[in-house]
Amino acid sequence: MEIKLVSLHFWILHIIFTLAIIAGLFYRISTILQGSLLEYGDVRINRMSRWKKFWYFIGKFFRTLFSRNFIPIVITIITDSILHVKLLKENKLKWIAHTFIFWGVLALFILSILSGIAVEIAPLFNYQEGTCGFLDALADMDHWATAFLNETLNAIIFLGIIIAFIRGFVTKKKIGMMMFQDIFLIIFILVIILSGWFIEAARYIVERTPTYIGWFGYVGFYLGRLLKLIFPQAAQESWITAYKVFWHLHVSVVWLAFVYIPFSKFAHALLSPVASVINVMEKRKAEQNNH
Repeated sequence: MEIKLVSLHFWILHIIFTLAIIAGLFYRISTILQGSLLEYGDVRINRMSRWKKFWYFIGKFFRTLFSRNFIPIVITIITDSILHVKLLKENKLKWIAHTFIFWGVLALFILSILSGIAVEIAPLFNYQEGTCGFLDALADMDHWATAFLNETLNAIIFLGIIIAFIRGFVTKKKIGMMMFQDIFLIIFILVIILSGWFIEAARYIVERTPTYIGWFGYVGFYLGRLLKLIFPQAAQESWITAYKVFWHLHVSVVWLAFVYIPFSKFAHALLSPVASVINVMEKRKAEQNNH
């Protein structure tokens, strides 16, 4: 037996909440631009409205990006915004937690989008199963590569959260990640990961997935085996109900996290490439003035 819950309204809501996070990021940027920005230009910038400042810096970003400073900018973006070399030098454990959570979530989000395209969009263009192995794998939750990648990314994020909590609540020195507003986002992500595992556990039970297929989704599959041992008398209908409950919890928290991201410290990771370009630009200008 196979369970299907996703329908058109699900993707419409997904698009709406994606637009909500974009709107939230614009709002966050607009509040930043209300402050003084004299260090990034002449005094005339502070006389501009927040949105004129926004377009001013967008233009400056692209002018600087596609200039002779292109190589230094790319290197800075890679080291500061992708690899976070400075953070690695300051605190390796904090760097591991940050990297596991941020890149794990980003990779899982991209994988979810690709899977959604394979399941919902490709058939609209008369795609026939068997035409492309890549799309077939993305559309099949039990394909070994898709299941293993999903499960491993979930495990990486979960490990990052555990490290973050240990650093924040066990050690005497609190880290910025565990400030009040970040706890909300980390809890959201934790609930998303745990509910996702319970969804898979219930699905494996309902569909009676054999071990040679299910073990690639190693956490969800063996969690399902454990639940069967704990509740041996549970009927098939009960497992279907459990699946639906966890699925709706999972999706609801994903949407809440989407809306909350712009107001958390996670937003800086999305805005840091622009900041890196501006910082390179100002550093180069300072060097030229000194000479």
